[in-house]
Amino acid sequence: MRGVFVNKALKSVLVVLLLVLMVASGGLFAFTFTRQSAAYSPDKVELDVEVHARDQILTCAYKAYGNPDLPYWIAKTLVKNTGKIPVYDFRISYKVGDYTDWTSGEIYPVIVPGETVRDYCWPSLDPEKIERLTTKTPVDLVVKYEYKELAKPIEDYEKIYLLGKNDFANTSLPEDQLYTFADSRDNYPFLAAFITPTEGFTKDLAHSIAGGLSTQTDDNDAYEMLIRIYNRMQELGVKYTQPPDAPGEPQGITQVTQFPRETIERASGTCVELSIAFCGLLEAVGVRSYLALIPGHCIPVAELPNSGEWYAIESTMVDSPLPAVDAVNAAAQTLSEASSTGDIIYVDIQHWWEKGFVPSW
Repeated sequence: MRGVFVNKALKSVLVVLLLVLMVASGGLFAFTFTRQSAAYSPDKVELDVEVHARDQILTCAYKAYGNPDLPYWIAKTLVKNTGKIPVYDFRISYKVGDYTDWTSGEIYPVIVPGETVRDYCWPSLDPEKIERLTTKTPVDLVVKYEYKELAKPIEDYEKIYLLGKNDFANTSLPEDQLYTFADSRDNYPFLAAFITPTEGFTKDLAHSIAGGLSTQTDDNDAYEMLIRIYNRMQELGVKYTQPPDAPGEPQGITQVTQFPRETIERASGTCVELSIAFCGLLEAVGVRSYLALIPGHCIPVAELPNSGEWYAIESTMVDSPLPAVDAVNAAAQTLSEASSTGDIIYVDIQHWWEKGFVPSW
């Protein structure tokens, strides 16, 4: 019996020693096991690569698409390792027709089985070529990727459209993802790019309207500027025109949108275009302004320099004999009603300029 006990004890000691050795050299054991059971070969790599590209690129503020701090990527790629071995040195890059060079290419050292990585395309679009676009232009988005020991990079092609500088779409989301008013206007920052206070015609007109006013330092003068713009619009015979889109039409449809100069020279504009013109003239003399978006409508808002109070004005009423004070009261009532339902978006123009949503010319 004693001999049996010694043998059992010896076996226990040997087992413990073996376990200690395995733990101490665990990396080696694991490495050897992996190499033996699943030796790497590019032929054994299994990847599911999904490219989600935006159908339309708003070139009115094309620089925004090159800012990784903004959610306006041109393409998002999901790469899932569906195989049984890791993928090494995965590299992906993008090219937008002849409007960009190849992006530098993100490198993912290892993608293990079951892992999904997300990669984004924030390209630097060629200013000279982009700024010449006046109409919707189809281009190929080329996605190129490769990995360790792959003989030749793999390319995927997606058709996208570069819109002209006057083109705008309320949203980039598909119809089945529009749940709220905010969803239906998710492209709203791009409206800031249509407000051009430094453009020669707009700047000169604004200064002629503001003659004698201290718009940047005096609340009364800033408010007076808002009133004078309304009065000048009436004098110029500017008319309000209904937007071309009909109720129920897809929100993502492209609409031609005028810059301030175009609206004033053509003496007509939609509520959005008239509001853009008001804001362009206000900003040209240093009055901070906003666009108030509500379902089916847009209203310009001026911020007074000292008190910070906001005054809105119903720009579409320039097409009537009613005085400016009536337009101010009408706008206040409209925005109050919209605020009670929560269906309102204020476009902080200067904020979005700072983020890169600036005019393309």
